[in-house]
Amino acid sequence: MISNIVLGFELDAIKHFLTNTLEGVDTQIAHVFRQEEAGEFEAHLDDFSNALFSPLEQEAIAIRAVLYEINALVEWELLGIANDAYVSPGDKDSGILFTKDASIGKVCQLIEKHYQIALSDVPGWNEVQRTRQTVNAFKHSKGFKDCRRDPEAKVLDRFEPTRESAYGAIDGAEIFLRALWKKLKE
Repeated sequence: MISNIVLGFELDAIKHFLTNTLEGVDTQIAHVFRQEEAGEFEAHLDDFSNALFSPLEQEAIAIRAVLYEINALVEWELLGIANDAYVSPGDKDSGILFTKDASIGKVCQLIEKHYQIALSDVPGWNEVQRTRQTVNAFKHSKGFKDCRRDPEAKVLDRFEPTRESAYGAIDGAEIFLRALWKKLKE
């Protein structure tokens, strides 16, 4: 398991990356708007939107990168905890040789069974799950929601991560991991 101190360093680095990237994006966007106000885009109709494209894409990439990092951090920690809970390689009940070979669902089952807890009861779980769903949607389907798994999703519905959701993912992961560690010690 990672320590409280290491968790703080990792989350701070992710938060600083996001903040610094977004400050750069805001500077670029402000520059484009100054150009627009000065009439620099009057010759060609698409020039203004074309000038905004790059900074807006940088923002979207940074937000997704943060979500990916947070998801990876949480999954790494869950794998470590499951590894502590995993008793015997090749156990007929588990169907896996090592926890790193298990799906995240199986990892969660190992933790819940061994520690007699429900991860869904751990504060921050919902935010962690939202982050995971968003990351998987971008990883597997360019951000489109899976109508088969989400009954509320409509065809062509997409996850639209925002700055707020990225900061929320960071906070949610911290809340979840610290609460989980506390629960494991009970």
